[in-house]
Amino acid sequence: MDRKTIIAVVLSILVVIGYQLYVAKFYPAVETTATRMPVNETDTLPEEKPLVSGVLTELGEALEIAGSPERIITKETEKYTVILSSVGGCIKEIKLKNGIGSLSGIGCDLVNIKNQENAIFNIEGLGSNKLSRTGFTVEERSDEIVFTSHIGGGATLIKKYIFHNSSYSIDLEIYIKNNSSNQLKTSYAINTAADIGVDSAIDKRYIQAVAEVDKRVKRSNGAKGKGVFLKGQIGYAGLQNKYFSVIAKSDIPTEGLLVKRLDDENVLAGIKVAEFAILPGSTLSHKFILYAGPTDKKIMSEYGLEGAASYGFLGGISDVLLGALRLFHKLFKNWGVAVILLSILVNLVLFPLSRKSYESMKKMQNLQPHMDRLKEEHKGNPTKLNKEIMELYKKYEVNPMGGCLPMLLQIPIFIALYQALMKSLELRGAGFLWIKDLSMPDAVGLPFSLPIIGASINILPILMSLGMVFQQKFSMVKQAAQSEQQKQQQVMMAVMPVIFLFVMYSFPSGLVLYWLVNTLLTMFEQRAIMHG
Repeated sequence: MDRKTIIAVVLSILVVIGYQLYVAKFYPAVETTATRMPVNETDTLPEEKPLVSGVLTELGEALEIAGSPERIITKETEKYTVILSSVGGCIKEIKLKNGIGSLSGIGCDLVNIKNQENAIFNIEGLGSNKLSRTGFTVEERSDEIVFTSHIGGGATLIKKYIFHNSSYSIDLEIYIKNNSSNQLKTSYAINTAADIGVDSAIDKRYIQAVAEVDKRVKRSNGAKGKGVFLKGQIGYAGLQNKYFSVIAKSDIPTEGLLVKRLDDENVLAGIKVAEFAILPGSTLSHKFILYAGPTDKKIMSEYGLEGAASYGFLGGISDVLLGALRLFHKLFKNWGVAVILLSILVNLVLFPLSRKSYESMKKMQNLQPHMDRLKEEHKGNPTKLNKEIMELYKKYEVNPMGGCLPMLLQIPIFIALYQALMKSLELRGAGFLWIKDLSMPDAVGLPFSLPIIGASINILPILMSLGMVFQQKFSMVKQAAQSEQQKQQQVMMAVMPVIFLFVMYSFPSGLVLYWLVNTLLTMFEQRAIMHG
């Protein structure tokens, strides 16, 4: 392998590996030029302040607000279980059910609000009361829950939740009635998502706010303190983790998106509604739809949220790869087998490029003795050396970039595949051989604990690294003497398996399984072509 080819391979690896650092940030974060959230109380999301008692109250404990205890209401449908509170008339928990409640067949604690004021659909800015601390009266119906409260200024606020048994959505209808003799002119901010759950600590990196701002999808990790405020018409706003989304959609006029980082792990998203006026004796109504379910384009398209289900700028390729993965699973009923077959399929599709790359490497290796001779003859004349080398390439019809270009053309495939497998909900909870969950590392328990590694060891990354070592050994052509350049190449190649082992050690086992199969296939292809 010539040095340029090795550089191309290393660049490919670095692109794929580096991509994880900004995975889940496919779109620009909230611009740094965006206006900071105003300090006026009506323009900010609730800050994390203690409740009246001075202690943040956990779900289920008695909460005295305006003289009335908190009432917890549980609503269960085919898809999820929702916990609502009479304090603020808000949603505090959402749990997706097992089976049909999740593409992977495994449910999850999708939302678990820790701070009362961050609860979903809490409203601030109406009247003089702190609405997130205000007690609402509750009326329960078959598929509806209605919260009512007098909010000051002669106004009444009604929040009606409508549940659908076989849907991932919850409807919220807000009614603001002006009981006074004067026109009511006001606005409000409403929380759309917070405290979204994760399966493991490593999945925290995928938590992000997502919103449609002026018809463009924006993603952000927010900012601590009062957060950031991005002006524009908001079509939807919410949060996503690795596999799921909690997003509120509305077509009412808005001032912008509010995003606030609650801590090092979570984000709060909300919408600032544009100012409106209500005539005396009149009622204004606003409607929101809350989606709480898998981040799946097909499912989310039913709610007009397909733009939020993206695998990035190479999402089209990722969709094709996932389609093939699902087809293989449909045929063989096992996600591990499906991953192996996907690796074989991608390898076959890319084989013409790979073969061209290997053939170019072989030609360059065959020319190496001639190049070494020219370097010795013209070591004091670089201009003459370059001219002679170009003549050598022309004579033997060798393209010095022939090994690099096919490899570089594969980078988009690698990135798209990385995205598809890293965020594939189908692999969540799927077992294969000794692997309990293809979306997690294949941790095998040890009878003892090792420094750094702990009481378990991940087998697949080690096998993949060993496969890379054998791949390099089989692809090298033995030569009597080695130039300094060849020695440098060997050092680079020796380091690559170590880098892969270190970086991919904690990767989902489904992704590592793919790379292992691909490494083995590549090893035999290189052996056959370069030594044929």
